[in-house]
Amino acid sequence: MAASLYEELSAKLEKDPRLTKRGGPRVDLSLLLFNAREDVRVLWEAAQSVPGNAELEAAVERLRPIFGRR
Repeated sequence: MAASLYEELSAKLEKDPRLTKRGGPRVDLSLLLFNAREDVRVLWEAAQSVPGNAELEAAVERLRPIFGRR
């Protein structure tokens, strides 16, 4: 099975995590997530309403500071 774009960029970032490097996987990953921000928010909203899945509930809680009410 081929790796996803996210997995490929994450693997590249693990190999070279420098903050000072211009461009590269860090910027690509940022753009990828920025461009999918509305879809991620919709996914988070949907995941909040699914009870009984401990792994999903834990993921929702980790994202709550970003997407939850302030």
